[in-house]
Amino acid sequence: MKIVSIVGKVLRLPGAARRMRRRQVKPSVRVTPIGGMSGYDDAPMMRVRAQSRRASVANGARLRLHLCTAAFAVSFGLLGVKLWDVSTAGVEAGRIYQRFANDDGSRPEIHDRNGALLAVNLPVRGLEIDGRQVWDAAETARQIATVLPEVNIEKLTRRLADGAYVTPSWAITPAQEHALFSLGLPGVIFVDRMQRYYPQHKLASHVVGHSAPGEGGMSGLEAVLDDIGEPGRPLVSSIDVRVQQALEDELTHAVDIYQAEAAWGGVIDVRTGEMVAIASLPDYNPNAPALGAPGAVRNRAVYDRYELGSIFKVFTAAAALDSGRATEETEYDVRGGYKVANWTIRDFHGEERIIKFSEVVQYSSNIGAATMAAEMGPRGLKAALANLGLLDPLPIRLKERRAPQPPAKWGPVETATVAYGHGVAVTPLHALAAFAAVVNGGQYISPTFLKRVGRTPSRRVFTEETSAVMRRVLRRVVTDGTASKSDVSGYYTIGKTGTAEKPSAGKYSLNENITTFVGAFPGYAPRYAVLVSLDHPLPRKEDYNFATAGWNAAPLFAQVTARIAPILQIVPAGSNADPALEEILFDMPLETEIGDIAAYSDESTKLISSARRYQ
Repeated sequence: MKIVSIVGKVLRLPGAARRMRRRQVKPSVRVTPIGGMSGYDDAPMMRVRAQSRRASVANGARLRLHLCTAAFAVSFGLLGVKLWDVSTAGVEAGRIYQRFANDDGSRPEIHDRNGALLAVNLPVRGLEIDGRQVWDAAETARQIATVLPEVNIEKLTRRLADGAYVTPSWAITPAQEHALFSLGLPGVIFVDRMQRYYPQHKLASHVVGHSAPGEGGMSGLEAVLDDIGEPGRPLVSSIDVRVQQALEDELTHAVDIYQAEAAWGGVIDVRTGEMVAIASLPDYNPNAPALGAPGAVRNRAVYDRYELGSIFKVFTAAAALDSGRATEETEYDVRGGYKVANWTIRDFHGEERIIKFSEVVQYSSNIGAATMAAEMGPRGLKAALANLGLLDPLPIRLKERRAPQPPAKWGPVETATVAYGHGVAVTPLHALAAFAAVVNGGQYISPTFLKRVGRTPSRRVFTEETSAVMRRVLRRVVTDGTASKSDVSGYYTIGKTGTAEKPSAGKYSLNENITTFVGAFPGYAPRYAVLVSLDHPLPRKEDYNFATAGWNAAPLFAQVTARIAPILQIVPAGSNADPALEEILFDMPLETEIGDIAAYSDESTKLISSARRYQ
């Protein structure tokens, strides 16, 4: 298209006219073609838009201003978004963390049976660092360590340099927060969160267990909460912290005295199966589980399996009695040794005579127990132990539970050794629950770490007559047998010692023992059973260099019983020096009323009434 400029037409005017036009058009003009139109010489003409130079400059300036304004708006917008991200990063991280950890305060508290706090949620402030915001990783780590000395400077430096999101401390004090804030370090974030706190510290730590951030309960009742916990409702345990404290104190004292490697113990209500206390040493503080001694988190009383030795004679004797294979008058020849296959079984302190049923338990005869087992046969003994829950995992809620380790086969040799507690490994809690069934009238009640509400489920494993005989037999163990140091005045304690050589490298160690005493009080009408064990106690001159259960575990049981009986409101019945009263008490059925007892002296009746008052 032919373009004709207006400027060209102006140039074709006469000279005077050109001069006049030049004077009238003062400003220079920029011509911009807009579109075609008809014009001179039949040439297509363009629609034009004329702008002055001043207008053009103004428009350019206006455009640049708009561009600058837009650029500033975008820059400040991006800066605002970044500031918002930085300021809320800790909060969002905390929210994500709480959602997975269930640590937002909804996790139920854990109480002892009387309402004492065992686990609770506390609001705390935590420290986090966004490595992407840190300018100098090494300097930041050094500065943080001036306030939190436990921080590993090298590790923190390395992680910050990698741009990681780090939590140097899950909970800090207000003073620490102020000091850290004053450092003015970029990338440091303070977040609100809930911390699980254990106000009893080490006390009952293996029962309560502990939780881990982001993972929930790791052990004990904390793990149980993940299955049955209800927000707003505390989990009430069967533990009594007063009894727990006494048990742990006495175990700790015994470990110190006998220089034992470890110790454990438990107290069970034989009528309900409630574990009133259970302890394992070494223990740990659930507020800082990683700082405990190696193996301290392990619950030896519930998880570990041991050959507990002669306390198994109680189960063998009760089974023989209940099956009709034995009576209180049955006699056993324990002279020399007992030959089975290619093995000869001997007694530790042999009586070298014919002894009665009661004396097998009283003097802890391996030969007598093996003879009883042989008369029942492998199938009979195995069935009896299974009935006592000694061959299967306990039906408890703690995930630390563990199945016993019976013999792979039950031949004559295995039957003989299992009868006196060798060749079969069970947890201490297995043994305690089975013993409770022997002395409580013959009812097996599964142990529980939760406070019972309503009826207690049970099943009969022995007759009441068998249980009554066993209580009398176990009393003789204390008065005339291997456990004289277990007696507690007024409580007529009953029980059995057990000394077992520790297995090592496929054989038994002659120098390392596990010593155990399991007993109950009051012996004539048991309310609580107690088991205590020491792992490799050393002999002492005071004990004539003996390190067997009668010299260490038995007195430990006595110390525990003397402390916890008053706490549990069990009133002593006179003194152990009254043989007539003792005979009356042990001949009474468990549920006998005072009015049904034949007339005795007023003093004896008063003592019996006192003994029964709290049963």
